[in-house]
Amino acid sequence: MKHKSQLITLLFFLLTILAIFVWQGQTASAQRAVDFNREVRPILSDNCFSCHGPDEKFRKARLRLDTKDGAFSKQGVIVAGDAVNSRLMKRITTTDPNTVMPPVATGHRLTPQQVETIRRWIDEGAKWHEHWAFVAPTRPEVPPTKDLTWINNPIDNFIRVRLEKEQLKPSPEADKVTLLRRVSYDLTGLPPTVAEVEAFLADNSPKAYEKVVDHLLASPHFGERMAMYWLDVARYADTHGYHIDSHRDMWPWRDWVINAFNKNKPYDQFIVEQLAGDLLPNATVEQKIASGFNRNHMINYEGGAIPEEYLTEYLIDRVETTSNAFMALTMGCARCHSHKYDPITQKEFYQFYAFFNSVNEVGLDGRDGNAKPFLSLPSEDQKAKQAELATTIKAKEKVLDEKAIESVQSAWEKQYVGKIAESPREGLVAHYEMDGSFADIAGGYRHGRRLQGSSDFGAGKIGRAASFDGDTQVTFGQIGPSEKNDSFSFAVWLRGNTNLPITLFQKSDDAASRKGFEVLLDGFELIDVQRRAPHINIRLTANWPDNAIHVRSKDLIRIVDWGHVLVTYDGSGKAAGIKLYFNGKSAELEVVKDSLTGSIKTEAALMIGDKSFGRPYNGQLDDLRFYNRVLTTEDAEQLAIHYPVQTYLSGVLGQRTREESAAVRDYFLTYTAPQELRDEYSQLNALKKKKSDLDRSILNTMVMDEMAKPRDTYVLARGDYRNKTEKVSAAVPAVLPPLPAEAKPNRLALAKWLIDPSHPLTARVAVNRFWQLIFGTGIVKTSEDFGSQGDPPVHAELLDWLATDYASNGWNTKALLKMMVMSSTYRQSSKVTPELHEKDPENRLLARGPRFRLQGEMIRDTALAVSGLLTNEIGGQSVFPYQPLDLWDELAYGDGFTAQKYALSKGKDLYRRSMYTFWKRTVPPATLNTFDAPDREKCVVRRPVTNTPLQALITMNDPTYIEAARVLAEKTLREGGTDLNSRITFAFRQATARKPTAQELTVLRDLYVRQLVIYRKDLKAAESLLSVGESKSEAKIEKPVLAALTMVVSTILNLDETVTKE
Repeated sequence: MKHKSQLITLLFFLLTILAIFVWQGQTASAQRAVDFNREVRPILSDNCFSCHGPDEKFRKARLRLDTKDGAFSKQGVIVAGDAVNSRLMKRITTTDPNTVMPPVATGHRLTPQQVETIRRWIDEGAKWHEHWAFVAPTRPEVPPTKDLTWINNPIDNFIRVRLEKEQLKPSPEADKVTLLRRVSYDLTGLPPTVAEVEAFLADNSPKAYEKVVDHLLASPHFGERMAMYWLDVARYADTHGYHIDSHRDMWPWRDWVINAFNKNKPYDQFIVEQLAGDLLPNATVEQKIASGFNRNHMINYEGGAIPEEYLTEYLIDRVETTSNAFMALTMGCARCHSHKYDPITQKEFYQFYAFFNSVNEVGLDGRDGNAKPFLSLPSEDQKAKQAELATTIKAKEKVLDEKAIESVQSAWEKQYVGKIAESPREGLVAHYEMDGSFADIAGGYRHGRRLQGSSDFGAGKIGRAASFDGDTQVTFGQIGPSEKNDSFSFAVWLRGNTNLPITLFQKSDDAASRKGFEVLLDGFELIDVQRRAPHINIRLTANWPDNAIHVRSKDLIRIVDWGHVLVTYDGSGKAAGIKLYFNGKSAELEVVKDSLTGSIKTEAALMIGDKSFGRPYNGQLDDLRFYNRVLTTEDAEQLAIHYPVQTYLSGVLGQRTREESAAVRDYFLTYTAPQELRDEYSQLNALKKKKSDLDRSILNTMVMDEMAKPRDTYVLARGDYRNKTEKVSAAVPAVLPPLPAEAKPNRLALAKWLIDPSHPLTARVAVNRFWQLIFGTGIVKTSEDFGSQGDPPVHAELLDWLATDYASNGWNTKALLKMMVMSSTYRQSSKVTPELHEKDPENRLLARGPRFRLQGEMIRDTALAVSGLLTNEIGGQSVFPYQPLDLWDELAYGDGFTAQKYALSKGKDLYRRSMYTFWKRTVPPATLNTFDAPDREKCVVRRPVTNTPLQALITMNDPTYIEAARVLAEKTLREGGTDLNSRITFAFRQATARKPTAQELTVLRDLYVRQLVIYRKDLKAAESLLSVGESKSEAKIEKPVLAALTMVVSTILNLDETVTKE
């Protein structure tokens, strides 16, 4: 028995040991293998790639760890299956500061967990996989799951299987009110109305929720909601940016985006038309408008800026935007050197850049209005008027042609050549023709002359003209009035090239007194969609500003094209003694100052190009004359009209330029032709002016437009436009599929390449961004970066299934979004349990529904919608809702440019959706910017979500929210019943879609009672509150009652539940 007992004991011991070994073996085999892309590559990317990655110039020890060939090329660096003998392991685990990797100087140090991950990976065989994002997705099988009752579509299969692996269960479905509110915001950006809530609650059919989804997808507000996101991506704004930041008209492109989403334009077409709509065969107006996507970048017009430098910046912006918007790549990191983390070389960056280096544009064009190329967009009425005027003009020209103008004019020329009166000579003291020098042909060189800088002489009004670039200064000596009792005149042809206040002529002291004589240009105003003209100012000063004459032209002096200016002064010492003529006609003057009593005598020389006032002259001058007498009206006409023609007539007829011939014809038909011809010509000119004014009033929008021959493209060393190196042609990065061999390498080929089924990024990026819109976070959290530095997809197979399904089903965006919001995954309650919060605090596994704060536009739109103030019009010009009216002032550049002063909208425009707010890049809308809206200077695909005290200050104090609270309070008093409980319930439901609990009702009742006491005691405080906003409060309502209820409604609008998608 003893031996038997011992045998049993031994057998039990052996069985126990065996069981332990079996258990350990099962545990070891059950331990999940290391996923290279998910766990190892991010470690290498963060810590190794900057020195051992794609950038060949900065690569250390000729070791590359971002590719399989590179990582295994050096013997012993990584020994598959043997971490102990792998040099990589030795270098990351050594304590020697001289050999440890990463180097101590980098500040990087691997954690013990990261070291263990790499050790396990090597011991498991160091299996290498290419970066997931650069491998074309294949459609995975939909995984089966036991819980079929929870499955609504394939999304749920993938999520449910993952939850099972994580030993988690999905949350129950959200209640109907919460679900309706959630899906309304996600698909339209607006809350449901109470009527919509009640209809949904009353519909118990199986299809009730789907009917709601279909209704929302068909709503015109769907396009607005989708466009909100895309405007960030496309860096849409209503101003050019940079220091002047004047206005542009790109809202037709914004409206195209809204319409594209509403029409469910296939996403592949959405891409093609925005990148290359202008290059499509027989491109429509809409397709050309779509190409404005890559004209949304900032445009500069800074004085002293170099056009080529900013043209380079625009092209770089297009590379960065296109690569990020459609591929989630950070190609901009390869501008100065090859990418540190992703396989994109600097050469490939500039090859991609070459696709955009053929647009017919210039570097400095951000004055105001749109920069060329742009597309004219006449309304149907304007088209009809254009056609009518064109027909009438053609008929009138035919009438003139039939009157044998050529023969009549030829006879006149033979008779009158040389007989037109010469230009005025009496009193001429200096005459500068500007025909290649600044020589005084009237008085030789006796007046002296000094040139600083340089001046070119190009085609002028009469022969050649001098060009001033802002750095040129010419001193003419002692010309002009010596004293206030000297009469004088000066005349000049001008063509300006600036919108800034400038000094034209100056003969005055540099001291503060400004003693002397000055001619200044300022107050530039729009004369058409693109161009501005100034007012002219004449000053005679003894001591500025008290002892001076200052007159200013009442009307604009249009010198954007050649214009003739004549100023006369009679020596009277009075403002009335100054006269101004423009193009031979007297121009009315305004008297600014008329208090000259002292001497204006100065030893200063007359200068052109001085910058004591504003900026130096920038433009052209021709035929400058000074007289020591007052010229007459006849003299003015002679200088401006007759003299130029005389010079043309004295030349050989067949050698006249087209412009000279036109000038002679114009002169003939205006002044000397038979009266019948003059009348017909006058009528024709009136018609042409009418058409010209009409053309200039027509809206236009910036578009892409190819040059006949693309510019040459070079790799720019360090990204500097001045350092051109290797010449390159348009191409795509080698890590991605190549362009088709037969494709012409232009933007259209690039667009089609992006939507090719073999492209690994486009569809993945698109569905990930739409997922981000719906669930708050993308399947790839870093939706802006699918490269090595980005996060791996948390549901990789789901991402690939969605991407392949999206592309194979016609890139149907509404169908994709419907699948998402119809899924049980989306419909879960967002309430979080302690277990879920611990295991998945960011809800990446999706064991509960999405919950996050609404974006700023939706918060404001909610206040407007629930109050009834919201204007529901779709599209149109941007508007100016409430904001501090002086907010722009600190960054305003002056009245010479548009978009420098905030002009509050009136009426219904005050209450339009927030996406229509005028977006000034240097001062983005304050209420939206505080809620994390970007400045739109660059492409942004993922807004941060913050919670700050400033946000609460806005929703509690901004006029929009105070006015909305008051209007909703008025509505509540009209429609919400007669007792306080029903009124509070009514207001609460408008904002949150549900009824308040008993506790909430009690708190809000108590608040109302306290506020009513306060406002009954302080009627002025009530009146002050109720006066906020442009809309008028209802006079019949007792003011303390309305004010108290307004504060209750304001509190409701500030509830976390109101500003959150639950």
